[in-house]
Amino acid sequence: MGRRIHVCMCVRGALKNKSFDGFQKDDGTEATREEAQDFLLDQLAMGREKIPFGEPCEGFDYKTGCPGHEISDK
Repeated sequence: MGRRIHVCMCVRGALKNKSFDGFQKDDGTEATREEAQDFLLDQLAMGREKIPFGEPCEGFDYKTGCPGHEISDK
């Protein structure tokens, strides 16, 4: 048995480090730095400390991130 943990982003860390590169809008176009920063600030306003890369996995918590998932070693 192994354990898989999905990657997520620390919202406060991204704001502190100004890590805004790679954010995309819903239509797939690249977000401006201001749009990305606004998005992250909105996430904090909703109480979200962590955000997933892609769709949230089962059990994802916006305070702590991925809880981890047991996987079989096949």
